[in-house]
Amino acid sequence: MSGKKISWLDVFELSVKMVDSWLAKLLFNLKSWFRDEYYEPIGVDELNAYLHVWRNNVLPELAYTPEAFDCDDFGAYFKAWLTKVSGRNCVGEAIGELEDKEGNRGGHEWNIVIVKLYDGSVTALFVEPQIGEAFKKITSDGFIYHLKWVLW
Repeated sequence: MSGKKISWLDVFELSVKMVDSWLAKLLFNLKSWFRDEYYEPIGVDELNAYLHVWRNNVLPELAYTPEAFDCDDFGAYFKAWLTKVSGRNCVGEAIGELEDKEGNRGGHEWNIVIVKLYDGSVTALFVEPQIGEAFKKITSDGFIYHLKWVLW
């Protein structure tokens, strides 16, 4: 599926909606980087198909190694992989905090993807590359993601 490209400003607006507070939004404005002028959303079914491949074929070959291949490396690898296999620049690296079920927070990197929904609208979803799951803010197992800034 080849979709209509959208401007970096549209991607910025979709991304900043996922930031929690006005202060966090201000810092998001200062720290985020958009390296392309236009971005091409990926269809939700296509994203799900690629996530299936990621979980079953790519992820089993990757091993978490503290400092050497940790969350930022998974995020960078998934961004490069999805861009290559889909032929679209629909994915960025999301930087922020991960909150566990007990309310503890820690720095984390994951991905943010621009997705075209069934009704033709475009939205942003998070993808946790270490488990291959797409979600809005909370994973299926209850972890909450707090976006601080992005590298597109």
